[in-house]
Amino acid sequence: MRTLLLLLAALPGSAVSRVFPLEILHTNDVHGGIVDSKASFMNPDFPPDIGGGAWLATYVDSVRAMAADEDGYCLLLDAGDIYQGTPTGGYDKGESVIRWMSGIGYDAMTLGNHDFDDGADNALHLAEAAGFPVLCCNLVDEATSEIPRPLEPWIIEDIGGVRVALIGLTTPDTYGLVDPSMLEGYVFTDELEAVRACVRETRDAGADVVILISHLGQPSDPQRYVDAVVDSLEAGRGYTKDFSLNNAELSTLVGGIDLIVSGHIHYGLRQPWVNPVTSTIVVQGYANGTGIGHIRLLMDDQARCVVGWNCPRGEEIVDLLHDEFIPDSTSLGAIESYRGTAEAGMDRVIGEAVEEIPRGLAEHPMGRLVADAMLWSTGADVALMNRGGIRASIPRGIVTPRIVYQAVPFEEDLYLIELTGAQLRRVLETGMEGRRRDMEPAGFTAVRNQALPDMRRIESLTIGRAEVDSSRIYTLVTTGYLAEGNIGYDILRQFEAVPAGTTLIDALVGYIETVGLLSSDDEQRVTWTDIPK
Repeated sequence: MRTLLLLLAALPGSAVSRVFPLEILHTNDVHGGIVDSKASFMNPDFPPDIGGGAWLATYVDSVRAMAADEDGYCLLLDAGDIYQGTPTGGYDKGESVIRWMSGIGYDAMTLGNHDFDDGADNALHLAEAAGFPVLCCNLVDEATSEIPRPLEPWIIEDIGGVRVALIGLTTPDTYGLVDPSMLEGYVFTDELEAVRACVRETRDAGADVVILISHLGQPSDPQRYVDAVVDSLEAGRGYTKDFSLNNAELSTLVGGIDLIVSGHIHYGLRQPWVNPVTSTIVVQGYANGTGIGHIRLLMDDQARCVVGWNCPRGEEIVDLLHDEFIPDSTSLGAIESYRGTAEAGMDRVIGEAVEEIPRGLAEHPMGRLVADAMLWSTGADVALMNRGGIRASIPRGIVTPRIVYQAVPFEEDLYLIELTGAQLRRVLETGMEGRRRDMEPAGFTAVRNQALPDMRRIESLTIGRAEVDSSRIYTLVTTGYLAEGNIGYDILRQFEAVPAGTTLIDALVGYIETVGLLSSDDEQRVTWTDIPK
């Protein structure tokens, strides 16, 4: 057969196509997880060691070596949210993570919403420091409408004779997830229009294959969104939402994308998902540096397209368990030097959890613990914590500042706001609009009647054992994130927010040190009635 192929290749005007592998390695939502961690989600009592940048580097090196042996190629990509989440990631606003990414040779990344937590200027500084392209097609300078340097909307790489375009995309929901002042001077444009334009531009520029690196997120039930888009289009309506599209919707609305590398929602896909309308492949990993995604695209150098794909290890996500992989010594040395500076004192014992303190999708024990700590540290009457600011449970066993940091990693300052009872009721009603369940409360109890109209759902509201007095002044403690009006709490921007002089993590550490032994509870502080089926 090899002789026949050689003879065919020698004929005038003939060409024998070569199918070669392009290994796509990808991460998302690393959140400072270049340090290793314990996989309590696998075994809460005896969690195995997992993840970390040194173990990830080992896997990347092994795949690059395999690709070279097979006359193939490898790309290492990241879908955003690189640093907020661990002391090592956060202490220098992401510079250590970018140095590590540059050191192991990432080929490209896009920005996630948390990469703007310290401001757009810091995000651009990280992009400038990166030794690889940082791509974002939908962030523009408000004054010029141009994409700010050093960001690029897309690049095209020649890989084995196939021109591969990489496009970067950030969620426009960043507007509601980051302090608006942090984005001053910059605007996120419509994600659908931006991606459509880039697909057209890259194809016009000669791209054979298009890969979108997207921080929109891939839902766990994508077919529901595909059906909604198709139904809307078949009915002659455009498809619109009040917030950003997800990748299932985007890949239904935009053709010509071969692969989407997704991040944002921390839901890993063990197997790639293929859009039934456009045949776009979507991959997405879990978060916090615990693993790496790996899909092999089969490329035809004559047809110049993707002719197949597979997952070399059976599953798309590779869990970086330490009993299977050894750390890369160069990466490990660098990471440990960053860690030594950032994590001084993080492993001292501050208390013990006699059982797991879990979090959930509505009011939960972890939320009540955090809100109680906010009250304890400030002496306020009422506390309000947003559910999205709590990123992990506290596992059973000893509690350290490191464990607390994993639960509340965003280093929020606390603020005090004075409100009348009537104003407080309006604030809480705002948090109960629709079917919202993101209130983590302390200092009050309420009964909400879901059958009543928005802003009139609170049937009773008590502080201590007394019904709230509409004219009395109460003190609310909350995070800077909510005080700035995020996730629908615009009402709080009407009031003066005074710094409480402490941070959320310091409040929680201090409270746990005082309490000593922690246990879970099932005490619902906001009771729902007449919930529709």
